[in-house]
Amino acid sequence: MYQIFLLDIDNTLLDFDAAEEQGFIKMIQSYDLEFHDEMLSQYKKMNRHLWDLLEQEKIGREELLNTRFHEFFRLYDMEINGEEAEGRYRGHLGNNSDLIPGAKEALIQLKQMGKQLYTASNGVYSTQIQRLKNAGIFHLFEGMFISEKVGYEKPSLYFFQHCFNHIPNFEKEKTIMVGDSISSDIQGAVNAGIDSCLFIRSLEPMPTAATHTIHDITELLNF
Repeated sequence: MYQIFLLDIDNTLLDFDAAEEQGFIKMIQSYDLEFHDEMLSQYKKMNRHLWDLLEQEKIGREELLNTRFHEFFRLYDMEINGEEAEGRYRGHLGNNSDLIPGAKEALIQLKQMGKQLYTASNGVYSTQIQRLKNAGIFHLFEGMFISEKVGYEKPSLYFFQHCFNHIPNFEKEKTIMVGDSISSDIQGAVNAGIDSCLFIRSLEPMPTAATHTIHDITELLNF
């Protein structure tokens, strides 16, 4: 049985896909552009590529955040300030805190079982904290490990070493990393030598090095 749960935030506890779409649409409209579905698809592809580069330590966080919208708007022959657009987007993103079904209930029950809960997330600290507070689950965690504050991104071993060093009475064999990303959450757990749980909402089989795979977040209560 696991005692220490390192929990990803986006698309594990909070519905990031919904937040991203709503935040993106509002940001686009703030520049007097009419939103079309292909815009979001184009942005997601561009953004995923940049996050992959960040996880591989090929670019820095500031470069990603301050250039992604500048490059996106260039597709529509518009020159905008990327940092300003990022601020507009992040303001809308922070106001969306839709929970993954069953997530809050699972966290409450894990807490009642005496488990130690920590977030272990890539992202912007202030945005993630705001979303957790808005969702009413911030108080359920012993601590917050978010890459902007940690100084490293998952799957870096240094991210996980930081977590381990700041968890009282840490025991590696009683720790599990829970998340939806094979490249950051599961690979990060492999790098750090701890067990992992891949959370995927689809029932499609997926090759993974995860110790466990679940399709409903409440399945964590069995751990």
